[in-house]
Amino acid sequence: MLVSLCPVLVQADDSGYEPFRVRNLNPFTLIHGMPVASSSKLLAEDESSLHLSMDVANNSIEDTSDGEQVTLDGETYRIGVTWKKGFGSGWQLGIEVPYLSHYDGVMDNLIENWHDLFGLSNYNREDWPQNRLLYLYVVEGDERVSIHQRRQGVGDIQLFLSHTLRRDAAGRNIALHTSLKLPTGDEDSLLGSGAPDIAFWISGSDAQLLKRWSMGVYGQAGLLIKGKTDILSEHQRNAALFGAVGTRWLAYDWLELKLQLDGHTSLYDSAVDQLGGTAVMITVGGSILLNDGQSGIDISIGENLTTDTVPDFMVNLSYKYSFP
Repeated sequence: MLVSLCPVLVQADDSGYEPFRVRNLNPFTLIHGMPVASSSKLLAEDESSLHLSMDVANNSIEDTSDGEQVTLDGETYRIGVTWKKGFGSGWQLGIEVPYLSHYDGVMDNLIENWHDLFGLSNYNREDWPQNRLLYLYVVEGDERVSIHQRRQGVGDIQLFLSHTLRRDAAGRNIALHTSLKLPTGDEDSLLGSGAPDIAFWISGSDAQLLKRWSMGVYGQAGLLIKGKTDILSEHQRNAALFGAVGTRWLAYDWLELKLQLDGHTSLYDSAVDQLGGTAVMITVGGSILLNDGQSGIDISIGENLTTDTVPDFMVNLSYKYSFP
């Protein structure tokens, strides 16, 4: 089997990196147009790509402060289909269509056993019913959001436009990006925000900085401007900063191991961490390159590093195919 697989494995390309396309899957954050980490090496003219991704998060946390209560108990699944195309001189456009599901889930017992194995806390998990769905936000006893039955459907569609600022043979790339999120998801089911969002960010990668150790670095930084929505309207912040930084190690000619940090400032003015906290998440995993570099598979696991703004367990699987 290994012999038959070898012909489709290819040597990694040092001229640009494909970051993990991971996101904060907190249901109250997911509805906004926070961009994922983006490659600074854009597609060539008339080249296109198709990206299929699936994100899974298990939530189990509750907090109460200053009359606010947030309960997040359940699982959220996100399937995304992204198409991108290069055009002109260093330009790239794209579109992503997501499908979201809020689900009672199946992973509670598995995660509790995992935490027990490594001596981690199962705070709240042991006291709550297993595989329950309850996404709840209450202010002074008034329920503003209550999701306790399965919800699923198309989320908010995003449009992208990018332009190359620098690209050289040494593997140093810089690109400028913008996105527009359209209010196509049902806000009452937490499948969308009910308002458009726009974002601007810059990304870069350097294959030379740590080349001695077969490593390289990449990152991005940007600004999200949020449209006005009815969901938690009295607590909304109009804008948020976001960023990511990662490193790639070429373990084998066909395998990249990556570690990535993603973060953003708070999206809501709230005393509870699930809404008002600054988010920092860590993602570890790898990328397998296939089919003469035309396709690849990403597998990664994510954890929160700071507050409960980020779920404590996330999994991302993705597949990318390029059309030369």
